[in-house]
Amino acid sequence: MQTDFLIVGGGSAGAALAARLSERRDWRVILVEAGADTPPDAMPADIDDPFPTSTLNPGYFWPGLEATMGAGAVSRPYPQARVMGGGSSIMGMFALRGLPSDYARWREAGASRFSWEEVTACHARAENDLDRADREGTRHGASPISRLPRAQWPGFVRRLERAAASLGYEYVDDINATAADAFFAMPATSDGRVRSSSARCYLTPAVRARENLTILASTTVTALRFAGRRVVGVDTLREGVPLTLDAREVIVSAGAIHTPALLMRSGIGDADALVRLGIRPLVERRGVGRNLQNHAYQFFAVTLPRTERLAARQRRFAVAGLRASSGLQGCPTGDLMLFALGRVSPRAFGVDVAMLGSALYAPFSKGAVTLASADPQVPPRVDFGMLHDPRAAPRALQAARLAERLLCSPAVAAGYGDAYLLPAGLAVSQFYRRGLSGVLYAAGAKAVLSGPRSLRRRAFMHALPDATPLADAAGDVAISDAQLLASLAPMGHPVGTCTIGDERDPFAVVDDDYRVYGVDGLRVVDASVMPVIPSANTHLPTLMVAEHAAARMLGKAAEQTATQAFAQAPGEQSWARTRRYAGRRADGRTTCHLQHAGL
Repeated sequence: MQTDFLIVGGGSAGAALAARLSERRDWRVILVEAGADTPPDAMPADIDDPFPTSTLNPGYFWPGLEATMGAGAVSRPYPQARVMGGGSSIMGMFALRGLPSDYARWREAGASRFSWEEVTACHARAENDLDRADREGTRHGASPISRLPRAQWPGFVRRLERAAASLGYEYVDDINATAADAFFAMPATSDGRVRSSSARCYLTPAVRARENLTILASTTVTALRFAGRRVVGVDTLREGVPLTLDAREVIVSAGAIHTPALLMRSGIGDADALVRLGIRPLVERRGVGRNLQNHAYQFFAVTLPRTERLAARQRRFAVAGLRASSGLQGCPTGDLMLFALGRVSPRAFGVDVAMLGSALYAPFSKGAVTLASADPQVPPRVDFGMLHDPRAAPRALQAARLAERLLCSPAVAAGYGDAYLLPAGLAVSQFYRRGLSGVLYAAGAKAVLSGPRSLRRRAFMHALPDATPLADAAGDVAISDAQLLASLAPMGHPVGTCTIGDERDPFAVVDDDYRVYGVDGLRVVDASVMPVIPSANTHLPTLMVAEHAAARMLGKAAEQTATQAFAQAPGEQSWARTRRYAGRRADGRTTCHLQHAGL
């Protein structure tokens, strides 16, 4: 199968790119995704759920992938999405842009074409913020964003807001419109009814009906194919059957873990490391797999009386957040983040427990993705090195202690029964069981959490024996720095492993047009190109990168508003009725495209 653009990975970036590039009717585009497809008219219920129930479905993740917090640390399973929409189909739906200072650091690192104004314009094409005034085009983008109205906040979160105000953190309606430290309503990639995954919002029925777009799900790319130093296609396994796809240009959008792994297995990376694995080096780029960054987080859980809970019918996850600054010398403002979650499980007992998390959102520590084997069936090694930088642990502790201070304030403490520091790991999964045992577990949890305090405490510690009570029997705070650091875990926000930068920088991988140095016909467009991790959950910044790349490839100014293609039915445009048409390729050659359906 021959195409103009072949996109590897149907995640946040890949789905957006496929939609934008296929706007050019003379460009034939193939989108390849290793996981299952999720068409808007057949979206799985657990992905649609405004509570991230899909996070609990192992069928949506790469099997066998593990990661370490740092050298010598215990390797733990690390969830990375393998489903159409990628991380946008399984994440917690926080919709944060980051700060102007984040993108200033991008420019300092070599990504010279990212001004805050350009970043804002690209966000405007990605976002349809239902709560904002119609400014910056935010009501015309692809992805609906909304917030839980303050009137519907659970009592526990309102108590946190008042406690934060007593410490000087004012409330703001829109954290994406300010760089200030503040308490805020958490914006979510949801319209309040369903999740706004990139699969739903970009790969709409109208987009899928385009004759120049083919979507191949359940198709794993195993290697890039070369003619000399030009990439001319990919080798894949489609439902276990080998399939070769040819392309004028390949765009890898497989995420900051699997993108560098694919490049390295194909001979692009540190030559010495590749030779040791029996891989013939084709292009020496030592930065492939390096510069790995992520956010470190931890959670406190609290048991709630009925008067303090989120409404049982409400499926929202994150309710509010708090941006704060460590003030540590050499660290940017807004480098700490707290988030209040009103529901911990899709089951009925989920609103009986809330969580307050803390995270380091402007880290300096860096890790790496390396290959364990040349075999594409063997997962890569992932080491985040999250506490390597000497500024990491003090700031992570400062964020955790701020959360602890809020919880221990008398007004907040009066609104919950008990508080616990949760063990490191995916917090939502700690409150969920599958199958019949899960149903019985949920029923028991509901009964216990509405019962006497002594019973609640015994049951909680039985279910989560590694949890640590916030206070001892006398009510004194009893959690040490060592316990807080041991509870840290990496978020699902890996970035930086194929960074944009100057060609003279041996650790830069792509240029400002996302082209891989030393190779023709190959681009990388996903979170791996970010030189510095944003002070935000990475879905919106990744959509911004995809919009930026698509605009450059289409020759559009970044300030252009979103196209009207998403509002038009295919039959409304003359190109949709054309079965055979000629177009001018980007390289000046004439090509003829035929109507196609699947394979």
